[in-house]
Amino acid sequence: MREVKRSALVNQPPGRLFALINDIESYPQFLPWCTHASVKSRTPQQIVATIGVRQGALHGEFTTRNTLDADRGIRMELVSGPFRTLEGQWLLTPLEGGGCRVELLMRFAFKNSLTGLILEPKFAATVGSLVDAFVARARGLK
Repeated sequence: MREVKRSALVNQPPGRLFALINDIESYPQFLPWCTHASVKSRTPQQIVATIGVRQGALHGEFTTRNTLDADRGIRMELVSGPFRTLEGQWLLTPLEGGGCRVELLMRFAFKNSLTGLILEPKFAATVGSLVDAFVARARGLK
């Protein structure tokens, strides 16, 4: 199983990042590898969404169930897709002065081990780019 951890400091309140991360329908506008994004269901506590990915040999889609802890974090778990395991967590920690620390931890493994050998490095790079993409979006949408 592959694990990716990324974090950044951003001069935006946690609520701002929380809202951007949960604006799943907007992902194709600023994530170049995201071909489509749709929300299957949404409540104040949970979002079930499907994300399409295309980056080189990596293409397909997956669905996650995201459990929400308002303005603090999001826990993701696999519903369907080409993974044996896909789980992750966004953590948003307020900083003195109004900013926050945004952290992403993602663990994944493809169902097919041969596919995993080929695609895991590409998917790890894609996941690794998420924190930077959301921080850039937060800064750009002031």
